Amino acid sequence: MSARAKYWRRVVAAWERSGLSQAEFCRRRNVNYAAFGYWRRRLQADGTGGQPAARRDAASERTPPRFIEVALPWGGVGAYELTLRCGRSVRVPAGFSADDLTRLITAVESC
Repeated sequence: MSARAKYWRRVVAAWERSGLSQAEFCRRRNVNYAAFGYWRRRLQADGTGGQPAARRDAASERTPPRFIEVALPWGGVGAYELTLRCGRSVRVPAGFSADDLTRLITAVESC
């Protein structure tokens, strides 16, 4: 394996451990996003890295957000504000669909 491939295998492994979206990881580490994607796919295709075996068969490249039930003392009237792992906040009104919230969080974290 070339030195370049070894370097990118280490970068991709660091991303996998980070829990960040690819875009956020590249932004924080000053890594070229297009090059990262190319090497992640290349390493995955040749079986030398890119994603651990358990994640290679996953339909998406990230684990979907997990939700925790929260009991609010005021009965849940009004709106909710969530702070995501990436540091961004999302505000939604009471009664907002859980499916819509899942899609919203996935979209926000992919930016």
